[in-house]
Amino acid sequence: MKNRWMGLLLILSLTINMAVIVVVGYKYYHHGQHALPVAGLETGKSHHFFHVLGLSKSQMAEMEPMAALFHNRLTKLHSTMEIKKDLLFKLLSQRDVTYSQAEQLQKQIAVTQDNIQRMVISHLLDIKMILNENQQKQFFKLLQASMPSHEYFFHNQGDRQ
Repeated sequence: MKNRWMGLLLILSLTINMAVIVVVGYKYYHHGQHALPVAGLETGKSHHFFHVLGLSKSQMAEMEPMAALFHNRLTKLHSTMEIKKDLLFKLLSQRDVTYSQAEQLQKQIAVTQDNIQRMVISHLLDIKMILNENQQKQFFKLLQASMPSHEYFFHNQGDRQ
C-alpha cells in the first residue's frame, strides 16, 4: 500500500513538472516577443526569418505558403497539447485516479510532443532545400540566436540581467 502511494506521488510530481514545462513553453512561444539579431525584425506571427535572407521571388513564392501551412499545423498541435494538459489536470484532481489512467494520458501527450518535434525538423529540412548555402548559414544562425539560453529559461522575466 505504501509503495502504491509513493508511486502515485512520484507520478503526480512528474506530471506537474511536465505541465509546468509545457505551460512555460506555451507562454514563451505565444507571449514572448524577442528581438532578433537583425535590425528591424522581431519574432511574431507575421514575421519569419526568411524575410531577412534576401530571397528571390521564386524562393519567396515557395516559402510563404509552406510557412503558413507549418504555422497552421503547429497551432493545431499546440491546441491539442492544451486540451490534453487540461484533461490531465482534471484526471489528477479526481478522487480515485489510477496510475494507469495517468500513464495513458501521459503517453498521448508524449506522442503529440513527438509529432511537434518531427514536424519542426521536417519543416527546417524543407526550408534548407529552398535556400542557397549562404542563406542556410544565415537562417540557422538566426534560428539558433533566437533560442532561449538554458541558463535563464526557467527564471522569471525580472530575473534576467
